Amino acid sequence: MKKPDGRGRDILQGLVAAGKPNPSGEASVPPARPSGAVRAMSLGLDRLTAEAAQAKALREELATRETTQEIDAALFSPSIVSDRIPSTTDARFQELKAAIAENGQQIPIIARPDPSEDGHYQIAAGHRRWRVAQELGRPVKAIIRALSDKEMVILQGQENGPREDLSFIERARFAMQMESRGFDRDTLSAALNVDKPEVSRLLTVSQVLGDELIVAIGPAPKVGRPRWLQLAKALEHPGARDKLSDVVSDDAFKTADSDRRFAIVLDAAGTPKRPTKRRPPSSDRVAWIEKKGGKVRLVSDNSSFASFLQRRLPELLKEFGESHEGKSTTSPKGATH
Repeated sequence: MKKPDGRGRDILQGLVAAGKPNPSGEASVPPARPSGAVRAMSLGLDRLTAEAAQAKALREELATRETTQEIDAALFSPSIVSDRIPSTTDARFQELKAAIAENGQQIPIIARPDPSEDGHYQIAAGHRRWRVAQELGRPVKAIIRALSDKEMVILQGQENGPREDLSFIERARFAMQMESRGFDRDTLSAALNVDKPEVSRLLTVSQVLGDELIVAIGPAPKVGRPRWLQLAKALEHPGARDKLSDVVSDDAFKTADSDRRFAIVLDAAGTPKRPTKRRPPSSDRVAWIEKKGGKVRLVSDNSSFASFLQRRLPELLKEFGESHEGKSTTSPKGATH
């Protein structure tokens, strides 16, 4: 071991002397050099202590950190609620598939152990990445996390919500499925990251359209809330839905993209016009009585009836005077021929 030089020896002696009592009782004044060395050594020890604590925290974090695993795609199943509408014309899916085929899956999906089947998993986020892996015949990169049903649907909604990755009708269908599973409005609001009035609008649209029609139309990514509300309002009128059965089974509808299918359905449902009161034709209506206050008027726009009434009026007045009604009232005045 290398012996300390003169300067190091002085520093060590100063450190040792600093810890011993002074037998003369006089105050001991440490030399200038050892004082600076003590401060430096103290700071060095503090840094070592801090670094040791950071290293320990890092080891603990690494020990508990979720790790990405590659798992057979066949061992996964969808979430308990569906947030996406399957579509054969989804350009975004085709772009994702091409990217993963070229560069691999960069972002792992998040799943939980399947509560009903050991060794299997339910997907909370990443359904399209899972579908791509299936089509490419590759394993899925996944993070497995313990999640309750509520935690699962909230994570599922929030994973897509901030990126505005779901269309309006997909969000509406997601809300409807969550509600059918018994989740309360607070959970729906948290999962969709919207307030309760917006949750109500989403549910209104999805319930009026129904799941079968929503799936037939598809995600319609370019169609916003106002037009979906317009369609829902049109379908509330009697007979509007009856027009759609032939439309959705037509080849032109099936081969169209999702946005076009929405336009076809909206056009078929139509915007019902407010019914207007129609007066019967003049040939069917000869005269009518109008009451206003205590007065009664006999009105007619039929000239033939007016001539007839003028001829018969004397006889009618005489007949009225002789009737029970006429005897119980004052005889009419001012009758003219």
